[in-house]
Amino acid sequence: MEPLVITMAREYASGGSEIAQAVADKLGIPLYNKELITMAAKRSGLTEEAIAASENQRSGSLIYSLYMMGNTMPLADQVYILQSNVIKEVAAQGSCVILGRCGDYVLRDRPNVLRTFVYAPLEERIQRAKERPDVKDMSDRSWESQLAKHDRARASYYNYYTENRWGEAKNYDLCLNAGLGLDTCADLIVAAAKTMQVKE
Repeated sequence: MEPLVITMAREYASGGSEIAQAVADKLGIPLYNKELITMAAKRSGLTEEAIAASENQRSGSLIYSLYMMGNTMPLADQVYILQSNVIKEVAAQGSCVILGRCGDYVLRDRPNVLRTFVYAPLEERIQRAKERPDVKDMSDRSWESQLAKHDRARASYYNYYTENRWGEAKNYDLCLNAGLGLDTCADLIVAAAKTMQVKE
């Protein structure tokens, strides 16, 4: 039986990272988030900073870049391909949770993948963003713009590298409103994951 992989995309400051960690803890499986950057850096010789900086940027045309290959491939495309390979590797090694990085699309041809998306009410996202360490003191209106900017970057990256639309329900098995409670969402994902394991 193929290991179970749970992929999670999420709105910025929705609580998705916390839910992903809770799911991994409850199932006793690893969570891959920033670890994917470290692994990609080791394989490529690129710095972790360069990979992190390029993650939410997209370049011109991936098809054109692949056609050109060699050193002419833009960094963002190199990073996408690099991370896609790392995601496939960790998915083959055992059950895990993969946060972001187009994981649902990268593993689209693989069986036993639970694709999830987390969103949350705007007020809750603003509150959560304000509580992050080292954040600037801003008005709620400014925070609203910041959240929208982060979401646009994620959507732009995802829509560019995949054939799907970021956040569109039909692309996921489970879309959850974090307003239900982070632990409730984690329990729902765990329940769905266990149902999938039983079917196998």
